[in-house]
This record gives sequence, C-alpha cells and structure tokens, in this order.
Amino acid sequence: MSRYALISVSDKTGIDILAQDLVNLGFEIISTGGTASFLKDRGITTIPIQNWTGFPEIMDGRVKTLHPKVHGSILADLDVADHLHAMQELSLKPIELVVVNLYPFERTVANPISTEAEIIENIDIGGPALIRSAAKNFHHVTILTSAADYAAALAELKDLGKTSLELRRELASKAFEHVMHYDVAIAAWFRQSSKKIPAPTDELQMQALDLHIPLAQTTRYGENPHQKAGYFSHNKSSWNCIHGKELSYNNLLDLDAALRAILLFDQPAVMIFKHTNPCGIGVDTNLSLAYQKAFETDPLSPYGGIIVVNRSLDISAVQAINEIFSEIIIAPAFEPDALEILKKRKDRRLVQFDPDSLRQQKAPYEVKGIISGYLVQEWDDAINQETGWHVVTEKQPSADELEALHFAWKTVSILKSNAIAITAKDRTLGLGSGQTSRVDSTEIALRKAQQFKHDLKGAVCASDGFFPFRDSVDLLLRHGISAVIQPGGSKGDDEVIKACNELGISMVMTGM
Repeated sequence: MSRYALISVSDKTGIDILAQDLVNLGFEIISTGGTASFLKDRGITTIPIQNWTGFPEIMDGRVKTLHPKVHGSILADLDVADHLHAMQELSLKPIELVVVNLYPFERTVANPISTEAEIIENIDIGGPALIRSAAKNFHHVTILTSAADYAAALAELKDLGKTSLELRRELASKAFEHVMHYDVAIAAWFRQSSKKIPAPTDELQMQALDLHIPLAQTTRYGENPHQKAGYFSHNKSSWNCIHGKELSYNNLLDLDAALRAILLFDQPAVMIFKHTNPCGIGVDTNLSLAYQKAFETDPLSPYGGIIVVNRSLDISAVQAINEIFSEIIIAPAFEPDALEILKKRKDRRLVQFDPDSLRQQKAPYEVKGIISGYLVQEWDDAINQETGWHVVTEKQPSADELEALHFAWKTVSILKSNAIAITAKDRTLGLGSGQTSRVDSTEIALRKAQQFKHDLKGAVCASDGFFPFRDSVDLLLRHGISAVIQPGGSKGDDEVIKACNELGISMVMTGM
C-alpha cells in the first residue's frame, strides 16, 4: 500500500533531503507548484497537486490545496468506520505526513520597499488550513512546520516505521503556535496600516498580548548565576556579535540600553555604558574626539564598560579606545585595520548593528514582566521633539545654551530616574541617577563633575522629572550652571521659577 506525504513550502531549506529520504522509505510525494518544480530540478518525482485533486491551481495559485481530496485525506480519523467508508466511496487515500511552512509575511512587511499588494499576496491561506488539518488529526498525521524537526521525524520513520504519538503531539503543538504567531503578525499589520479606524490617543490599541516569540539565544544564566534565562526575538538580524563569546543576559541589557541611546544622536557620537547607565557621552566631528570627551567625563568608570558609536569605527578612534579594556564595543561598521586590532583581545565582544533595521524592526511595544502579569507601553520616541518647550524665566537661553540643553535633554532621558545630567553642548560633565530624591542626584552629578575637575561655568543641567523645591536650583547656581531644562508640572514650579529669576538662570520647561 502506498504511503503519501504532502509537501508545500516557502522556505525550502533541507526540503530536498527530506523528500529524498521519504521516497527511500516508500512515500509518494504530493506537491504544489514552486515546491514541485524545486524537487523536480533535483531529480525527485512528485504528484502535482492538480493531479491529486483533479482540479487545476487557479487565481495565480491562491487556490490549490483548498480541496476535499486534500483535506479529506488529511483529516480522516482512521479509527472511525464512517470516515473509512467515506474515503472508500470518494476514492480518497490517507496522507500520512504534511510538510508546510508559510509565505514570508513578516519578512515582506519588514522590507521597506514592499508594496501593499506584495504584503497581501504573502498572506497564506491554504498553508494554515493544511497545518491546522494535519495538527488536529495528530493521532494519524505528522505535521512538520520547521526544518529543525525534519531529522527527528525521519529518525523515527526509519527506526519505528512511523512517527510516535508523542512526537506527533509535540509537532502539532508547534504547528498551532506557528499559525497563531502568523495570524497575530497579520492582524498587527492591518491594525497599523488601517486609515479608517483612528487610534484613540489615550488608549493602548491591543486587546491581547501575544508573546509567541522564538528563542534566539539561550544565555548561560540570567541576572544572577542561579537564574535560567534566554533571549527571544524576531529581529536579531538588526545586530550581530562578530567577535567574542555570546552575549550574556546582562550584556544584552547593556546592549539594549546602548542601542536605544545611540539612535538619539545624529552627530558622530560615542557613549560609554556601565550597568545600563551612561558614564560618559561625547559628540564631535569624528569618533576619536568624541571618545575623548566621553571618557573624560569620568575616567574611573569606563574600565570593563560598553562603548557604542554611531559611525564606522576607524583606526584613530580604536587606538584611543584600546588604551583600556572595554567588554563590548558596538558600532554600525568596523574598518578592517580597526577590526584587526580589536580582535586581538579574545575576551572582548564586538557587535555590529544596522541603525535603519533597528528603527524599522523595533518591537511594536515595550513589555515588562511584573509578579502578576505584564505591563505594556508605547515606545518613548518623542525625546527629539520640541513641541511644548517654553522658556519660563526672564533670562532667555543663548544659542549655545539652547544647543547644550538639547544635548542634556537627550542625555537625561537615557539615565535611570531620578536623573540629573550636567553637560556642555558636546559632552557630559556630571551624571546622577537612580536616587530617591532629586537633590541627591543633583549632588552626585555635581560631585562627579568636581571630582574630575570639570569647569561648570556656563554648563547646563537637565532633570528627567520636575523640581519639587528650589533646593536643587540653588545648588546648581553655586557651581556656575547657567541654564536648566526640566518637564515642569510641580506645585512648586512658581517657587523654582522665582529662584531662577533671582539667580539669573534661564529655564526651559518641556511639558514632557
């Protein structure tokens, strides 16, 4: 008695090897257009789907497997007499194994030049139906949706003559998860592309949270050695570790903080991070000068840190960076001679990232786990916007001060609250973050600046939250700070503005 396998795949990785092994085991292969041609070119004979159904593929292949002779052959419960009788009456033959993966919808959406017509054509209809039919009937049918599972199925077919119920159940679970994720991606595209249903400004536009995200990397452990952890992502292609050991859980947290931050800056910029917080930021006409500014902010902290830049890393910058050990160096590109020097340290990781890909493939929301569930929010993409900015003091900031305030506002957005950033227009001078009071963060930022002998005359200060009292402003003036930027919105705003006017400081409130 013949055995039948249906193969219809978009991703043809390993499919010729699988098909040939199935033929060797006595299977006849039923296949659809592109897959049939692919297998034929490799000398593997198939039964074209139109020969199986007696009905041609129509509408440019939109309709080919949606036929009773396909789904009846897959869905028949071979333990039910009525099903067997129906198969006999209709001359149906059971399909024992189904191999399907779906049109590359997400890859098409991620391609910036894809048209709406191309995206819609990559919404698979017949594929999910085949997967669901085969997975539902897992007692009798093996469903393969990933090339990673081909070897396990073949091993059992060779050793046992058929796949085990345990394996078929596991593959059915994977199949339904595969279809679920596919449908969620399609729904998300329609939601984002819809022009007829405007999203309310005060509501998160999602009714359910889909966390079906593939495992990209298992980390050796989590934040601490006793915790298991992994990195899950659809978009790992936006960055790649090109040298050194795989990134750890904590490394990935630092990488995330660094990549988010570097995207805020257009000028050649260098940032040095420790434990997801910057300890120095500098911008200039080239990376070498920018690095010196970032490093000089706090020369003690950069050792063993993470350096991120937004230009191709050249030999001049590397010679400066290489004077101390940095655990990870992140750049959009590495010039060959610079890369050769950096690779000499085996314990250093080098990460290359694609800024455009990061922006385009960013996850739709930020998700944080809490003890009872998940919190979801939109990304904070408004840092570079000036909407709502207004000067609230008698003294207006100069052009240089305004440029410095822009730099400081970006910087303070990167720090952990409560946060204070004291900067010039091209470098950080003192940073304070993570304190329980704003004046504590202010004192830390000033102390760090004094420790490394930075001249604060004419420097500016940014605060990520409002000043509830004038104490921080009084402290800033004593050290020569000439302008401040902060959100505003405190009951103490009038007192703080009055203090600035008394002290001759200009202040910008952002309203954000």
